[in-house]
Amino acid sequence: MTVPQPTQEDLNERAAIDRSARYPVMFFFTSAAAWLLFATVMGFVSSLKLRYPGLWDECAYMGYGRLFPVHYNSLVYGWAMQAGIGVMLWLMARLTRSRIENPVALIVAGHVWNAAVGLAVIAVWFGAGRSLVLLDFPGWMWPLFAASYAITVVWVIPMFLGRRNTLFYISELYLIGAAVWFPWIFITANLLINKGSAPAMGAGTNAWYVSNLIYFWMAPIALAVAYYIIPKISGRPIYSYPLAQASFWVLAILAGWTGFSRFMGGPFPAWMPAVSGAATIFILLAIVATVVNLMLTLKGCTKLWEYSPSLRFTVLGMLMLAVYAVLSAMGSTFVFGKNLQFTHFIAGLDTLAFYGFFSMTMFGAFYFIVPRITGSEWPSGARIRSHFWFSTYGIITMVVSMLVGGIAQGGDLAQWDRSFSVSFVNSNAYMMGRVLAWALITWSNFYFLYQLGLMFLGKGRKTAGPTLIHAEPGEVPSARAAAGIQ
Repeated sequence: MTVPQPTQEDLNERAAIDRSARYPVMFFFTSAAAWLLFATVMGFVSSLKLRYPGLWDECAYMGYGRLFPVHYNSLVYGWAMQAGIGVMLWLMARLTRSRIENPVALIVAGHVWNAAVGLAVIAVWFGAGRSLVLLDFPGWMWPLFAASYAITVVWVIPMFLGRRNTLFYISELYLIGAAVWFPWIFITANLLINKGSAPAMGAGTNAWYVSNLIYFWMAPIALAVAYYIIPKISGRPIYSYPLAQASFWVLAILAGWTGFSRFMGGPFPAWMPAVSGAATIFILLAIVATVVNLMLTLKGCTKLWEYSPSLRFTVLGMLMLAVYAVLSAMGSTFVFGKNLQFTHFIAGLDTLAFYGFFSMTMFGAFYFIVPRITGSEWPSGARIRSHFWFSTYGIITMVVSMLVGGIAQGGDLAQWDRSFSVSFVNSNAYMMGRVLAWALITWSNFYFLYQLGLMFLGKGRKTAGPTLIHAEPGEVPSARAAAGIQ
């Protein structure tokens, strides 16, 4: 069974939708890419500072306690949120067959969001941080984020309600879920933390927020992309639609219970980390089922991976999502979590989410969407290939070094007669892997930002044929033809 081919009327309608989305989507994409380059550079600099603590000792602004939050806020609010919003707008417009009617309002809201991110980064860098991961900007700033997000994403709701199809596409469910879940977790976390809650509860709320940011924002958008791109490029319907729907509802019901397992043994009722750990394990089952469902959709078409940039990044993103779910479930059990919960392992696990499965899937979406809204093709398949491999090597290096380093650090922390400084010294050698990982990732993003800049300026390739990884431009009409798949 194959996906029906579009009619000329369908193609004309899609072109009109793409034209309506061009300016707001490209605004969010280019803004996100600029923040991504800044964030990865700061990731490299902060990792270098952690590896060599004596660097820049005379400068308070170059301390790890400021550089790392600047890196994280830029990576998540600058890159991930804006990339996700851009993808959400285009994908919802395509799925519901609706044009984007308010591009100017979206661009204005995007400027407000960028201003909020810039203020947050500057505030943290100048010492106004609060040591709360991704919530460490001053408390008065969060309404600015909430308002700009609402002005941007509110347009997704009428598109969803005005869809022509009676049944929901699974990608629509994930997109509308992400659209409404983020304000819930963001506003709830900020209200609890900024209204004078106990410090212990503030730390627990912070862990809940980070976990739910991953499961209620990043995972749904990444899965919406995967459920759209993989059937599109393979020319096959989703292998099991009931399984896709069941996995969505498992995530929707259980994700809100996660987060507190990061503080097992802490000053919380014992049932909270226990329930949180159980929810994380059940989510693992849903994510593994989802990834298997997607891979079975691609069965018989795996050679497309060699040619299609979008498919290559998207599939790797889904595989990394499965790895993240496995490591997260492992860390939520008392056997492993008691030694790993305050180590480099947690930083590596979060980075695997932020830059691993989410960013790789977003790159796949960018490579798919940008040619359709700009009317030109990516200039170089070789640069896309370099972007892919440098990113892949960087993520693998990061995960392995942080996992092994976290285990080494946790083993030392578990010894009652050893000080924290001993655990840091013994695990410090693994930080060189973290430095190398961010260097590779930063280099890969130069390729990406350069090509995206050319597309934004209208300098993309105008000749016929898509830009494929292992084929000359214009040599074949599609990835399926290059792979020899009828």
